[in-house]
Amino acid sequence: MDADTRRQAIVRAAHAVFVEVGFARATTAAIAARAQVSKRSIYDSFADKTALFAAVIRNHQHVIIDLPRPPDEDLPVLETMVRLFRLDIDDEEERAREAILNLIVRESVLFPELSDYLYDNEVIRSRAALVQWLELEHRRGRIPCCDPPVHAGMLMDIVFGALLPRRRLVDAPDRACRREHIKQRLAIFLRGIQEDRSIDGAR
Repeated sequence: MDADTRRQAIVRAAHAVFVEVGFARATTAAIAARAQVSKRSIYDSFADKTALFAAVIRNHQHVIIDLPRPPDEDLPVLETMVRLFRLDIDDEEERAREAILNLIVRESVLFPELSDYLYDNEVIRSRAALVQWLELEHRRGRIPCCDPPVHAGMLMDIVFGALLPRRRLVDAPDRACRREHIKQRLAIFLRGIQEDRSIDGAR
């Protein structure tokens, strides 16, 4: 296989191994065996296991948050948010998102230096991307957003607070119900910031 195909095979294999056994217990031997490459091939593509973990997370950013959005997108704001936060995915895709979110949270707690690496190297930048989107939508006159960082934080809490529940969801109907609840919360958020603009305008 060529270098790019080999790299993608390594990243896919590493994702599976990290999800199954965690960062600490994952070995290059296990990843190489699953990718059907040599251990040397892994080190030719990645400086170390941390860099490989970062590549796995970067490769799955799209299942967490779909940004940037198409520049000519003209959907209602709520529908844009539904797509942005991937609330329109099927059950199989949602399981994949749960796996990568749980991986990030679990390993960040166990290895704070790993979390620092992801943020310092802008592997995880969902909040920053959301701030940029809010600023753009405000300039387009679609969202009355006077403080994008605060609103981005609220949206992250609304969505990801619900997507990382204490109880693991097993059935598809439970996931569908959760998606609907998140959509309702987003609608409440949008009504709230519209009301804030009305109140400010009346002062």
